[in-house]
Amino acid sequence: MHMLKRLFKRHPKIFNQTKAVKLISLLVILSIAVWGSAKLEFDDVKFFIEQNQSQAILISLLVYILFGFTFLPSSPLTLFIAALIGPLQAASVAALGNTIAALFEYQIGKTVGDVVAFEDFKSSLPLGLDKLPVDSPLFMLGARSIPAGSRAFSVVCGAYQVHMPTYLWTTSLMYFVSSVILTFGGVKLIALL
Repeated sequence: MHMLKRLFKRHPKIFNQTKAVKLISLLVILSIAVWGSAKLEFDDVKFFIEQNQSQAILISLLVYILFGFTFLPSSPLTLFIAALIGPLQAASVAALGNTIAALFEYQIGKTVGDVVAFEDFKSSLPLGLDKLPVDSPLFMLGARSIPAGSRAFSVVCGAYQVHMPTYLWTTSLMYFVSSVILTFGGVKLIALL
């Protein structure tokens, strides 16, 4: 605690009371997410959805949002839902759930950007990385097409404070396209087996 007080006193522009509250809140949320992802088993989620099929869409949306706070992939859930309710409905649920999760991730990035004076940090990046056109729709669509980094990209978009309408339509479109490919491809693959 004494170390934090010294840090706040040495850097008053970076660390004020509002930023400290945001930082602590963010750390609490991330801690809960890490703890939850360590405790969450996909088989438990699958069993719960199978037992409550009438609420499968709502439960699935909530699970997608929870997965957004973790680094667990949502692809197995998407394939399971496709087998349960059909590929087009599953793609729609996956796209909506992942988009809602991405909005939370964006807000986390925005908070992180506020807390750590992201503009100052960005200007010191090497190799011209500070000039990346993160707010360009084409760049956003391309970055969203890389499956491994889409959660981290949402946080980056929040830190860069990309305009919400652009962020929302590019995110929704790419999640829907990838979900359609995953669900229809998954259903065809399951039928072959």
